[in-house]
Amino acid sequence: MSNLFVVSDIHGHLKQFEEILTHWNPEDTLVVLGDLIDRGPQSLQVIEKVIELNQTYGDKVVFLKGNHEDMLLNFLNNPTEKQVHYYVNGGLETMQNLLAQLPDTISDESYPVQAEAVKTHFKAQLEFLATAPTHQIIGNVLFTHAGFNSEFATLNETTEREFIWIRKHFLQANKTPYVNVFGHTPVSYIHESNDVWVNEDKRYIAIDGGCYMSGQLNAVLLNYDGQLLEIYKVQ
Repeated sequence: MSNLFVVSDIHGHLKQFEEILTHWNPEDTLVVLGDLIDRGPQSLQVIEKVIELNQTYGDKVVFLKGNHEDMLLNFLNNPTEKQVHYYVNGGLETMQNLLAQLPDTISDESYPVQAEAVKTHFKAQLEFLATAPTHQIIGNVLFTHAGFNSEFATLNETTEREFIWIRKHFLQANKTPYVNVFGHTPVSYIHESNDVWVNEDKRYIAIDGGCYMSGQLNAVLLNYDGQLLEIYKVQ
């Protein structure tokens, strides 16, 4: 029986991502919980790596949208209003990475012109991000980028935005039938360590090692029941 290999919040760190993938057995499903981009130097290359894996392994590779993908798409659709918010949250590095693939003159243009050039040149990559789901249930595991509205026992009350933006949902008991694996909140904010955090009843598993701050990228191997089998980390 195959298992579930999960990684999150790569933030443009291609080297760490490729290293953590050496622990992945392609017979297992690879689940990437969003935030491929921003803050790190190689956002485009990380996106293209995930697309390549998805094309090679099909349904064995699952990608969920994170809040940073959401910010990039919102910026490209409304660059004048969204530029400051996006750039202060790591978008500058992503745009520099993208613009480096385009003619030099585009970097001197206004943000709306740059955004249109990026949308035109990277249409396939952006479509991959835009069409990604915000959550996925596989077996007994609920995968989310950020979390879900934990006031409720079902997911019907959770908005698309909450799946990718919510904070501190893990402070309330998980009333759903699922084990929730999530990123978004660096684990150092939860338990003063960059290592994977599992709550007392093992119904929440947080894996964001804060790679862009700490350099640590975490991954976990689970079975379909949500039982934690292995933990991996690279610096």
